[in-house]
Amino acid sequence: MLNKHDPKHEVLRIEELVIKVKTGDIKLPKFQRPFVWNKNDILNLLDSIYKSYPIGSILLWLTREKLASERRIGDFEIDDRGHEYPTNYLLDGQQRLSTLCGALFWNGDNPKSIWNIAFDLEKEKFIHPDGTEKTEYFPLNKLINTIDFINECRRLEAHKNKEKYVKNAERLLQTIKDYKVASVTIGDMTVNEVAPIFERINSTGRRLTIVDLMRAATWSGGFDLSDTIQSVRDALKDKNFEDVSESDILKNISSSMGYGINKDDIDKLRDCSSDDLKMAANKCVEAYKHAVDFLTSELPITSYAFLPYGLQLTLLVEFFNICPNPNIIQRETLKRWFWKTAFSRYFASFNTAQLTKDLADIRNYAEGFSEDLTISKPVDFVKFVSDDFKLNKANSKTFALLLASMKPQSLLDGSKINTNKALAIINRHEFHHIFPKAYLKTNGYSDIKINAHSNICLLNMINNRTISDTKPSVYFKEVQNQLGTRTQEVLNSNFINADAFNAALNDNFERFTEIRSAAMVEEASKLCDESITV
Repeated sequence: MLNKHDPKHEVLRIEELVIKVKTGDIKLPKFQRPFVWNKNDILNLLDSIYKSYPIGSILLWLTREKLASERRIGDFEIDDRGHEYPTNYLLDGQQRLSTLCGALFWNGDNPKSIWNIAFDLEKEKFIHPDGTEKTEYFPLNKLINTIDFINECRRLEAHKNKEKYVKNAERLLQTIKDYKVASVTIGDMTVNEVAPIFERINSTGRRLTIVDLMRAATWSGGFDLSDTIQSVRDALKDKNFEDVSESDILKNISSSMGYGINKDDIDKLRDCSSDDLKMAANKCVEAYKHAVDFLTSELPITSYAFLPYGLQLTLLVEFFNICPNPNIIQRETLKRWFWKTAFSRYFASFNTAQLTKDLADIRNYAEGFSEDLTISKPVDFVKFVSDDFKLNKANSKTFALLLASMKPQSLLDGSKINTNKALAIINRHEFHHIFPKAYLKTNGYSDIKINAHSNICLLNMINNRTISDTKPSVYFKEVQNQLGTRTQEVLNSNFINADAFNAALNDNFERFTEIRSAAMVEEASKLCDESITV
């Protein structure tokens, strides 16, 4: 084995390198980003090689570590060589070597493949033929194999430019086969020691996440972290929760093993058998389904996009992992816990000690060792109602859920607002300034006041366009005329009581937001089960 302080430098021909990748002698670790080059990137690399331009060096890691590696590059399949250790993992040069493997070893099945590449012998230019067949188009996947190359050259016999074409084909062959690439091989390192090297030389500047490292470190023939993450997402797709983060799923695999959810705890997964990891993964999938069913049936959450904090789901998953069928008291407690953590912005910042305690608390409650879930952080209700509305913020997502909890009806026509649609994706078009922005700007109000939660409601898009910039004293009269006896019912569903309605009829923005804020605070405190003076 190589010493990590004494890397091996050598120069290798392209033909050697691509055969090593094709046969699995050089493996592409799964913590690498997937193949992302487009057709122009591919053609530019080939052109650089043909013109003998430098294309950079590659970095290999010779190790006994058994890591997950890619079996496919786009629609090109790498040979299944089995697992012989030590083996070489490619740390730098994946896009380049993947391009060369795909182009030179394409199986020819799909004409629309990015690997369907030919060399125009007339123009000496690489192209994607796109179904066009011309004598002068030399397929790159017929270049390396000697018999294929000879047969392609025979195809040129009857052409008037035979000599030129054969000469250019031979030049192409020699250039590709003999082009040399500098290679550096390091060894005798753990995956954690290699990670910062990879990050330093990675041309995208992409840092390796804990998921990348564990994807590589826990892989075996019987367990693949990528497959597990995908199985969780597939199970949640019908509930619009397929975007749950990889790192959160990894935390829950760790918790399903009985470990914690901090990095040091997750690292323990390296020492687990594939059978134990598979068992934890199966438990994790089931717990996710129970947790998401709870969120979407007991709370007004219709997609992962509107979950204020990912850690809320992480801890709920662990609860349902331990207690898949909670009783009514437990479900009510979980709902209060959710609202309190959301309104208090409890997970806006956290540390290892806090997460350890939170996990212990949720486990104790699930196992029946404690009677309640207590969140000590107070809720700043004043800040909540006066905060500016931005749907990429957790506070505004919580606000949107508060609006949805009232089962709001659209102001102009009283129609029921489809909150499932409104909260499916982050989309501002379903939300409306009750006192229009343009009207308030002409009266000298700042953006902070205009965009405060206290001035935002859910509204059907058609009604939104109808109201446009009309001042409240005008359109609220129209609301009253349209809705008649249902007026207050519709207004109440939007936190607009009789006093707030009268303030709007008088275009009194300050009074309106003051009254509406109090109504929202009252409802929020009920959801948190807190007694406050409004």
